[in-house]
Amino acid sequence: MNLPKWEIFSSGTARLMESGPAAFSRFRKWLRSEFEDAQFYYIRFRAENGEAVNQYRFGLMYEIGHRGLRSDYEAYKWFLRAAYQGHLEAQAKVADYHLTGRGVPRNEEEAFKWCRKAAEQGHPESQVRLAHFYSEGVGVERNPKEAKKWQNKATQHIRTPHALRRQLSAC
Repeated sequence: MNLPKWEIFSSGTARLMESGPAAFSRFRKWLRSEFEDAQFYYIRFRAENGEAVNQYRFGLMYEIGHRGLRSDYEAYKWFLRAAYQGHLEAQAKVADYHLTGRGVPRNEEEAFKWCRKAAEQGHPESQVRLAHFYSEGVGVERNPKEAKKWQNKATQHIRTPHALRRQLSAC
């Protein structure tokens, strides 16, 4: 019998509901895992083919340990690939990795370089961090005028004083 796919799916779902909540729950877990697998392979495929957004997403997967793939160095490599293509969040992540020494040796000059790239393109958190770098002399010579300039740029993006204070305290 040739039924349309939606009829097969709806009749299968009805049979599952009749067989009890435990069977339906197992089916939902299986279906969720299948979607997660498909999403993982799709993002990996697109990342390997050079898409900056998916390179960044794949780096996040390595960073959080999705599917047991926890590796700061691998996350850094994928973030770096996306950062070279101009992805703002990836540039901020690369700066963070260099600043904290996660996955790569600690290098304040590289952290400053990547933070500046992201800040110049309008990334608000990087602008706040860059102001901190200039005010404290992290990775660059101390320069209060530049620090003030970047603080002013950051406040244009951050509307509330509470949000600004929260971001400044995170530095």
